[in-house]
Amino acid sequence: MLQLLKKKASDIVKNQNEKLNLFEGPGIGSLIQNVGCLNILYFAVQDFPTLAAMYGPEWAEQLETEIRMYIDVEGREILQQEEFHVFSFNAGEFFLLDPKERIVCVSLEEVAYQFKVNLENRLKSDQISRTGNNVTINSGHSSFQAAQTNDKLWSSFLSAIGEARLEAQKNVDISKLELSNEFIDILHSADIRCHYQPIVNLNDKSIHGWEALARGPINSPFRSPLTLFDMAEKLGKLFQLEKMCREAAIKEFGEHSPHHKLFLNIHPRTIVDPKFTSGETKILLDRWGLKPGNIVFEITERHSVKDFKTFRKTLDHYRNQGYLVAIDDAGTGYSGLSSIAEIKPDYIKLDKSFVDNIETNQVNRALIDTFTDFAEKIGGKLIVEGIETQEQARTVTDMGVHLGQGYFFAKPQRLKPELTEQAINMRRNSNFIANVATYGIPVKNLVNQVESVEADTPVPIAQQIFKETNALNCVVVVKNNYPCGLVMEYNLNKHLSGKYGVALYSNKPISSVMDDAPLIVDLETTVEKVSQQAMARSRKKAYDDVIVTWKGQLMGTVSVQKLLDTLAHVQVEVAKGTNPLSGLPGNLDIEKEIDRRMKTCEKYSIIYADLDNFKVYNDTYGFKNGDKIILQISKIISWATKKHGNSDDFVGHIGGDDFVMVTNPAKAERICKSITRVFKRLVKNNYNIEDASKGWMEGKGRDGSIAKFPLVSISMAILDCEHDQNLMEIGEQAASLKKWAKSIEGNCWVRERRKK
Repeated sequence: MLQLLKKKASDIVKNQNEKLNLFEGPGIGSLIQNVGCLNILYFAVQDFPTLAAMYGPEWAEQLETEIRMYIDVEGREILQQEEFHVFSFNAGEFFLLDPKERIVCVSLEEVAYQFKVNLENRLKSDQISRTGNNVTINSGHSSFQAAQTNDKLWSSFLSAIGEARLEAQKNVDISKLELSNEFIDILHSADIRCHYQPIVNLNDKSIHGWEALARGPINSPFRSPLTLFDMAEKLGKLFQLEKMCREAAIKEFGEHSPHHKLFLNIHPRTIVDPKFTSGETKILLDRWGLKPGNIVFEITERHSVKDFKTFRKTLDHYRNQGYLVAIDDAGTGYSGLSSIAEIKPDYIKLDKSFVDNIETNQVNRALIDTFTDFAEKIGGKLIVEGIETQEQARTVTDMGVHLGQGYFFAKPQRLKPELTEQAINMRRNSNFIANVATYGIPVKNLVNQVESVEADTPVPIAQQIFKETNALNCVVVVKNNYPCGLVMEYNLNKHLSGKYGVALYSNKPISSVMDDAPLIVDLETTVEKVSQQAMARSRKKAYDDVIVTWKGQLMGTVSVQKLLDTLAHVQVEVAKGTNPLSGLPGNLDIEKEIDRRMKTCEKYSIIYADLDNFKVYNDTYGFKNGDKIILQISKIISWATKKHGNSDDFVGHIGGDDFVMVTNPAKAERICKSITRVFKRLVKNNYNIEDASKGWMEGKGRDGSIAKFPLVSISMAILDCEHDQNLMEIGEQAASLKKWAKSIEGNCWVRERRKK
């Protein structure tokens, strides 16, 4: 017992010493010594130890990483500055220190609450999909006034930290926040505007409809619909706000075709509200030239439906009047496929998380394919949200997804926007084998020519066709070139091989022995989907050829063997081309992307990224922790390129700690700046407290001697390219430029434009 107490006392002293190390050197200590006042914002995941025990250490670690990144993003947006510090004492809690004293326009309580709401909403989709529940963030705040003497600095700072923690344990009275008064003013003045984002028919790139998205006043925290609706729900004003949004969306919708749809977001709680059934929506529609058939009530799956029976009854009431129904965020919410099947929505909107890395993520492709089939079987259409790049758009199009939505097609705007030029000019992958980063192979690439006969053709003539063409496996039976049946050679021989077979069928038409229900697919259907349909047939027909048509007319056939061989080839190529750790495209796809840029005759920039001091970190902290840094920088690079680059920018992983980005020259430096700033802040989390506070670590160099090494940093080289350069020339220039970047200490980037 005495030994146990001594060990516990020793651990406490060690823990305090580790915390004291935070205040040595260039870290937090120098910050609080050099400023007169700090604003402290505190955020903690509610019940974090319990959740970590339930979902495991990997879940906990990923959640903490995401929260840190979101705090960094929200900090720049809410505080409107980039200089602030984030650190942790314990797992699941985070402190933001603002040394600039810029939080003056509103109270710290208001800022802490706004952070809380934004963090919870950013985490919601991923956490519900992973655990079935959302996480709750408790927020607190305090101010720290530096003591006049250094001996009181530690106790004074800890006192401020404790005050922030205590504030987080209190139940905030939302109605007393200044933000609530601002929200009420918005409701009274009806200061709500609607932006519209198109929902696109992927087959022909026509606009199927628009989703109405609410926006609060400019330069207000309630500009964000997340903050707006969160406050409405907590103040019991949800119905009033949604009614206002519906009215604005319908009034401002403007000109439209009779078949166009207007998607209106509806909370499940609103649709069962007695006030909702008063018929006011129908009156508005009549006034502004719309019909119930133009309106789609979009119900999010992220909110649980407590009284499903009443909810279903209310939905039936509106559908009987002609309104349509969409389930939003499918796959991330509470209800599951059985509830969706019972509702039988007209549209299923798949959450944007499913389209991330869709070009290489086999699991997400399989899920999207399943949802597409599921939607068709219940008489609906699938909408994939969050399409931001051309490759994502091409992939889901080639997979046969019905509808798409996202920044690639158009960003939300006050007036209904036209599609982007990229979206209008997008073409399907005409040669999929040349681009193996997706499974969206159109079956037209595999079609073979086939003999066809009319339905009244005598059986002996069809038999003669097989004898004259040894390589032919089947004959398609048509009516005016529209296929109506299939005759496989083995099946015809089976009919004729009997004792009286030849005599029995000598005067009969080919329609008497044909399969009158063959598998017929459109030439744009994906190989993967055709394969699934083919193998789902009865055992007797599983390996019969598949008929391929265009606008209903015969184009040819494709064998099941060819379908399966193609899929196997693609799987091998995808496996070779994707980095197993980051999931990013590898060397083959990097070369293809650069080659594509060359062929378009456009100027482009290649950013080469490489980590410094990574080997010594890997040797000291171990390969597992090294992989975590690789994964961390891959996410930061992908995030920064998506946020600051163009929709068709490319991110690739050469291997190890080497990455490549291909972007527009005007975007390159902004991407690099964002990567260095975020990585510099987050990389410290991969070190122990002592090394992180010192800003360096001890380790063995390449010569085997012990030395001091700075923290891992990233060096980037921006190479501006012209279309007339070849890969060898680019490689030589890149090597020289990377050497220059590596010679500069710390996180940096260099740029050298090609001399003409």
